[in-house]
Amino acid sequence: MEFINLPIEKESKRFKNHLLVKENERIIFSGIFGIGKTFFIDKFFENNCDEFIEIKLNPVNYSVSQTEDIFELIKFDIAFQLLGKNPTYEKIKFDKTFSSLFYISENYKELVKNLAISLTKLDRRIEAIAEPLLNLGEKINKFQEEHEIDEKEEITKFLEFFKLKKGTPREEDSITDLINGLLETLKTNDAKKKTVLVIDDLDRIDPEHIFRILNVFSSHFDYYNFEGENKFGFDKIILICDIENIRGIFNHRYGIKTDFNGYIDKFYSLEVFNYDFTKIIIESLDKFYRSIKVDNKKLDDYFKINQDNYYTKELTFILSYLIQVNSISMRTLINFLKSDLELPNYTVKTVANRKIHSIQTPILTIIQIIEKLLGSRKNFLNAIGKVIERYPIIEVIPYNDYWDARIGNVIMLIDHQNTKLDFSKDIQHFSSNELNLQVDYEVNPTDGHYGAYGKALRYGKIGDVMVDNPSSFSFQLSGTYLPYFQLLQMAVEKLNFLDTEE
Repeated sequence: MEFINLPIEKESKRFKNHLLVKENERIIFSGIFGIGKTFFIDKFFENNCDEFIEIKLNPVNYSVSQTEDIFELIKFDIAFQLLGKNPTYEKIKFDKTFSSLFYISENYKELVKNLAISLTKLDRRIEAIAEPLLNLGEKINKFQEEHEIDEKEEITKFLEFFKLKKGTPREEDSITDLINGLLETLKTNDAKKKTVLVIDDLDRIDPEHIFRILNVFSSHFDYYNFEGENKFGFDKIILICDIENIRGIFNHRYGIKTDFNGYIDKFYSLEVFNYDFTKIIIESLDKFYRSIKVDNKKLDDYFKINQDNYYTKELTFILSYLIQVNSISMRTLINFLKSDLELPNYTVKTVANRKIHSIQTPILTIIQIIEKLLGSRKNFLNAIGKVIERYPIIEVIPYNDYWDARIGNVIMLIDHQNTKLDFSKDIQHFSSNELNLQVDYEVNPTDGHYGAYGKALRYGKIGDVMVDNPSSFSFQLSGTYLPYFQLLQMAVEKLNFLDTEE
C-alpha cells in the first residue's frame, strides 16, 4: 500500500529546529486525531537516533489506575525502556545527595522487589528485568562507599519519609535513583545525544481521566522547576495531543471563563508546535487512488492508469477541503484502503420510463465513495457543513479542468425533480434566490446512455443577463466565487428524493 509511506522530510526539519532550541525543554506536539502524529514521531526518532534517545510513555495504560499508582507506573515504564538501551553500568555516577543511596549493595534487592510489584500492574514479563538487575547488584557492590550522616537527624528522617512514600511526586526511592543513574550513564556514554521523554496518545484517554493524568505529569514538572530541569533529568519532554481538543474538554469541564492558557502553558517552554500534514496528504491523493482496491474495471482504470479524469479531479477537489477542515484524517484514508471498494449499483428512473445506473453516473459514484469513506451520508453532510463554515464561497476558475462538470453535476441533482434528467432538452435553467445564483446547464448521457452527466454552460447572479456565447466565459467569469459546497450539500440532500430501485 504505497499511500502509507508519505514523505515527512519537510515537517521533520521544521520540528527538529523547534526541538533543538536550547531553552525549549518541554514541547506540546499538536495535531488532529488520526493525522499521523505517532507515525511521524516514531519515524522522526528512528531517523534521528544518532542525536536523540527516546523513551515513550502511553498514558492510556494508566487511565484505569489509581492516581498514586500512576506515579509508580510511570517510573516502571521509564526504567523498563532504559534497561533495554543496554547502558554501561560501570559508568554510572550520581551527583545528587539522595542518589548516593543507590550505591549501597542491599538496594539491588529492593529494586527487584519494587519492579516486581509494578510488573503485576502492567502484566510484563519479570524475566526481562530481573536478570539484568541481579547482575547490576553485583556490580554495585564494587562501588559501595561510606556515607556522611546528616547531623540534623530529625529533618533527615522527615525528608526520608516523603522521599520513600509511594505514589507522591516527592517520592525518590531506589527506582527513581535507578532512572536518574541510567540516564546519566546514557548521557555519559554519548554526550552528543539528547534524552527525550515522549508522552503519546493523550487523544485516546477518556475525558474523565485526561486532566487527572495531565496533573500527574504536571506535578513531575513542577517538582524541579526551581532547578530548571525535568524530573529524572530528561533533556526534553514532548506531550503529544490535539491542543484544540484538550481546550474543548477543559472548557466543557471547568467552564469557558476558566483560564486554559494558564493551565496548559506549564507543559511547554516556548510555543505549541502545530503539526501540519494536511498539505502532504492532499499532494499524495494520487497514491491514495492507486491504492484503492476496486472490482469495477472502469473505475480501476480511472484510479490507477489515467488519473486525468473527472472522477479523480472531482474527488481531489472535494477531499482536499474535507482534509483541510479535519473531517478526513490520514487514519480515515488508511482504514478505507484496508477493504475492497464495493459500490451498490442502483437505477434512477427518468422520463419515458428510461433508467440510468448509479455506477455509470459519475457524480453519484463520487458521492457514494465519499459516503463510504466517512461512514454515512449524515457524516458527509456534517463534513460539508464544516467546510461551509470555513469556506462559504469557493473560487471557481472556468479554465480549470472540468469546472463545467463540477457545477453542472451538482445542479443536475438539485434540479432533477424539475428536469427528470431529460437528455432531450438542449438547455436547462436553474435559479436559487437563497444563493443568489442562476445556472444554465445541460444533462447529457454517458457512454451507452447508461448514465447522466451534467455540464454547466453559464452562470451568474439573479438578475444578470446571461451571455449566449460560451467562448466568452473564461473572460467574463475568471475569478468568480461561488457557494459550491452549499450546492453540493443541496445535491446530497436531494438524493433522498431520487426515484430509485435496486
